[in-house]
Amino acid sequence: MEKDNTTAFVVAEAHKTLKRNLTERKASNFIPMGAKNIYRSLEQVCNSVTEEFDGFYERCIAYLDLWENSFGNAEQFLWVNLAKTNAADWENAETSAEIINSSLLDVPDMKINNDQMFDEVVLAKEYLQSNWEQWEQEETTRDVSISSEEKWLRLFGHFKENHIAAPNLIKIVEYAFCLPGTSAPVERVFSLINNAWTDDRGLMKEATVKGLMTCKINIGLACADFYNKIKNKKDFLKKS
Repeated sequence: MEKDNTTAFVVAEAHKTLKRNLTERKASNFIPMGAKNIYRSLEQVCNSVTEEFDGFYERCIAYLDLWENSFGNAEQFLWVNLAKTNAADWENAETSAEIINSSLLDVPDMKINNDQMFDEVVLAKEYLQSNWEQWEQEETTRDVSISSEEKWLRLFGHFKENHIAAPNLIKIVEYAFCLPGTSAPVERVFSLINNAWTDDRGLMKEATVKGLMTCKINIGLACADFYNKIKNKKDFLKKS
């Protein structure tokens, strides 16, 4: 789970599943077979072992309850994972739009138009349903799972080829995938900053460090390769 592209809605779902399993185990007084085999011959500790496991489950659930607070509304974006054909329906999209519109009031560019989005969702749902069986066959043939990111790229690529505008749906998808599920991406940024902003290079301005990090994190090219890529692009350099 600790990887750069883990999203908050995926972690929230995994958290929910884990909590449900632990709750069921506690209610059923479940003890793993390995532990049972060890204490079966020790009748005098049977009750204490049961109590220990019950306490263990209780502590785990309490910890997950505290962790749950950090997810906020992330679970409402789980449909973006496209785990099933009917994931992209109006109810899911509308809920996500309401969250974005209410939480990003000071970001007008992220304002979602529900009237326009309804048509976008209908077209997206039609595309997903018409391609789902083909994707399943592709996964079986190639023995590989098509990621949710790849599914959205194919969908929006289809929209672009057919001149279908979907600005509102794109905003929701971008927002959902930008919600980090762990602190790994942030920790990676700090690690890169420490490597770049050393004592020997301590006089670098913050703007320079920011530029280096932007290129390093978003472009994924070595400095020499990046230089060779842009050195003859005069329009790009002027904008920069």
